[in-house]
Formats: sequence, C-alpha cells, structure tokens
Amino acid sequence: MRTEAEFAPMWAVPPGRTISDLMQSRGIASTRMARSVDMSADDFDSLLQGKCALTATIAKRLEAELGGSAGFWLSREEQYREQLAELVGSVDPDSNEYQAWLKSLPLRQMQELGWVEPTRDKREKLRRCLEFFDVPNLDAWRRTYSDTKGAAAFRTSDTFEEDEVATAVWLRRGELEAGKIECKKWNPALFESQLPKIRELTNIPNPSEFFPKLQRLCAEAGVAVAIVKAPKGCRASGATFFGGPDKAVLLLSVRYLSDDQFWFSFFHEAGHLVLHWDADLMILETSDGPMSPQEEEANKFATEQLIPPHLQARLPVASKSLKGIMRLARDAGVSYGIVVGQMQFRGLVSQKIYNNLKKRYKWNAI
Repeated sequence: MRTEAEFAPMWAVPPGRTISDLMQSRGIASTRMARSVDMSADDFDSLLQGKCALTATIAKRLEAELGGSAGFWLSREEQYREQLAELVGSVDPDSNEYQAWLKSLPLRQMQELGWVEPTRDKREKLRRCLEFFDVPNLDAWRRTYSDTKGAAAFRTSDTFEEDEVATAVWLRRGELEAGKIECKKWNPALFESQLPKIRELTNIPNPSEFFPKLQRLCAEAGVAVAIVKAPKGCRASGATFFGGPDKAVLLLSVRYLSDDQFWFSFFHEAGHLVLHWDADLMILETSDGPMSPQEEEANKFATEQLIPPHLQARLPVASKSLKGIMRLARDAGVSYGIVVGQMQFRGLVSQKIYNNLKKRYKWNAI
C-alpha cells in the first residue's frame, strides 16, 4: 500500500519497529512474544505501535527474549519520544490548513468506533489523528494518502457518495487490522486452491462461525482478511493491497449484509489477488465511466467461483421455481441466497421475490 520511500522524511520510528523486525527474522509470533514479556495481546500491540511507553521492566524482558541490553531498549524509547515531540511540536493546530484537514475527517465516527480517543484539547486531537495515520504532519499525510485512489484496487457502490479522505481513513484502519493477523508467506497458487473450501462456508449462516474459518484459510496462503466498517462518505465495499512483500490484504466493508453480496464481494477481491496481484495498475469501479477490464475479470471470476459455468446454464430454468433454486444451490455447494442474487442480477427473477432465501448478517456478529 505504501512504499519505503514515502516513509523516509521526517519520521519518528518507535522501538516497536525494531521489536517487530527481530520477531519476524526469528519467526516469533506476536502472541508468543506478548506472553514472554508478560503483556496482553492488546497492550503488546500498543507497544509495537509506540502508543505505550517501553518501561525498564519491559526492557529487561526484551533483553532476555530478543537480545540487546536493557539500556539499548530504553535508549530507543527515549530517542523515539524525543523525535515525536520534535515533529508534533512543529505542527500548529490553529492553522487554517490543519483545521481544514481535521474538518475533512469523519472524526466523530472515528471516535465512536474507538479508532481515535476523544479529547477537547486541540493539539492533542490533532496529534491523535496524525498518530492514527502514522504520520508526523500534514505534508507526510499528503505524500502517503493524497492519492488514495492509486493506493489500492477497490470496489465501490454507486449508491453512496465517495469521499477520498473517508476512504483513506477506511483503508488505514484496514491496514491496522490486517497488521494484527498472522499469516504465512503469500502464495497465490495455494490461495486459489483454498477457494473451493471457502465456497463451502457460504452455507454457514452465522458469521461468528464462518468468519474465523475464512480468515484461517486465507492466512495459510498469506492473505489477511479484515472487515472494517466504512465511515460516512466512504463507499468502497472492498479493497486489495499488500501490507508487505509477503502479505496480501483483502479488506471488506460489508456495507450490505446479505449473504449474496458479502460473498460476491469477497470472491471479487479474491479475483483481484489471483488475477492481478502483480499488476501496478489501480482498479476502481465507479459510475464515472465504463467498467475497467480488471473489474470485469474480477466479476467473472467471482461469478464462476460461486456458480461454475456448467451450472450457470441452468439458471434460467431453475429460476422458474423454488425447488429449482434450491436444487441448483445444492449442486453448486452454495447458499440459496447466492443463487437468488445471481438470478436477480441477470434479471431472471424480480428484485422483490425470493429475498427470504437470503441470509442477513448482523454487524456485531462478524
């Protein structure tokens, strides 16, 4: 999603970056490391992000687990805090530029969702918003996020108004959520081979049961699957990008909570990873122009993954009866709702009928 060149100028690097690098080089999982330094998973994640201080006690435990003296780790912490203070100190929360930027953010929703802690202090509010994006100032934010449309290939819903800043917020939150997911090395062939197993999950009605299985199957192939609620103004329904050379990210907003739309969005994004993962082109589906070839390919891929071509030929006849719909769904190995959704999309049945066959997911169950 971002390149190292974009990180270089004016940067405060937390000691957590060094910890992460050492963990990765030694194959140490985050959960195991958290236990080793006697911290909860959430607290350890905060330590890695520089949100909580690296104390003398933690420094001694890091010395025992990763090497380097306790003094080295404390020195890294002190250096980081000094850099952070210098960078944030150069930011003027009263400037028109920063006030306009804060106003453009869906800040109230970010606070309600727990992404940014609320505060009345202007300077602290600005600091927390910059920290959310992991940038020291507005110039760095522009370099990293001003071209949101070029940062990821993402599907959008034409029903909703697009806001690039809100989309940047959504993508950043997805980046953070994906960072918490442990994955094996990206393996496109293995990922594609997992898709038939994932299709079987469409028959499980409860997201709390199928979503962990979905994440596990994808993580085995180096894909972190995350769901992030889209803030107001962001109409993206899905995105794919790379969180590193060996980790793909498949991000969903689940704006629509019916099973046919959820699973089509997932397999559409999976199609981008299988078909376009090595492409540098940005792919964006909007109402502003004709659909790109990549979007058409991803749509075709999703359709064929859910209902194989030899079964798609039966859709017109099957659409004439409830029994036909159920029989075709069983033969395809997918939920009834997915078959209904495909029939409605093709105009074989009205948008008003058979919707009772679709499963409706609840946001808090995902």
